[in-house]
Amino acid sequence: MQKRKAVSLMSGGLDSALATRIILDQGIDILGLYLSSPFGCHEDIVKVADSLGVPLKIVEKGSDYLDLIRNPKYGYGKNMNPCIDCRIYMFQMAQAVMDEVSADFIVTGEVLGQRPMSQRKNAFQIIDRDSEMEELILRPLSAKNLPPTKPEREGWVDREKLLAIAGRGRTEQLSMADALDLKGYSAPAGGCLLTDENFSERLSSFFKTRPKGSMAEARLLRYGRYFNLNEETFVLVGRDKEENEKLEELSLDEVKNGRMVFFKPDFAGPVAVLSGNFSATLSEALFGEVHKLIVRFSKRIPEWGMIRVSVGDGTPTSYLVHSSLELPVVHS
Repeated sequence: MQKRKAVSLMSGGLDSALATRIILDQGIDILGLYLSSPFGCHEDIVKVADSLGVPLKIVEKGSDYLDLIRNPKYGYGKNMNPCIDCRIYMFQMAQAVMDEVSADFIVTGEVLGQRPMSQRKNAFQIIDRDSEMEELILRPLSAKNLPPTKPEREGWVDREKLLAIAGRGRTEQLSMADALDLKGYSAPAGGCLLTDENFSERLSSFFKTRPKGSMAEARLLRYGRYFNLNEETFVLVGRDKEENEKLEELSLDEVKNGRMVFFKPDFAGPVAVLSGNFSATLSEALFGEVHKLIVRFSKRIPEWGMIRVSVGDGTPTSYLVHSSLELPVVHS
């Protein structure tokens, strides 16, 4: 009998880890697939894959994902989370990987009734149909509550060894994880940032300011304080050492390519990243607004302090700023 292969959508959480293990135990070869997003949890997915003994492929969602969030066909669930559209998008990405590695079907850790918008029977039908993956998406944790898929009907997997979990509780999953000695998965948490009210407000403001904003900009949005400086430009100001480091790391290439501007004080203050429409010459007044924010959120600065500004590949420009929040004086 031909050995079958599946691609398992893995999130780093318990449900997807358990679903993967159930199918592994039926002798199916598994490729773990993690779809990276600026708005997802930062899970140690490598640790989860290693604990299961499966190879892992990490693929980043593209700029078309931002277009989907701006205008989802099936609307939003909680706050700005386009639950159904997002699942369709993810399965379409998984299908491309499935074809690439000659896999036979997709595995997912979805549980019937766990999420009110995307994990209902009729939602599953819409997702499977619109992703053009009907009967090739296997949900091992709730399979016995759903019609048999092709892998079950064809005998690639034993339906009797699949589960019939439903609802929002995790008791059965946690019990099975203990019995199977599953390790590495993350505890159930808030999950996607798109379900968070405060972040959704930030993202909505970003979309208005940057209607064609990039994924590079979107990656920065989870860090720092967010301010719109005008109709096309925004700035992020770090809140602590960790955020300062992430803002610098994630903006580095964009700054080198002249698409962002990076500000770093030589006193105990936050860094800032300026992004937006730079078709016009960057003005001293615009820099001054950023400098004011840096000084405002600094714990302590001398009467005069220096801020270095990096634009493109050129030598950073230094500006001398006064603690009274006056506009910067150019330092020669």
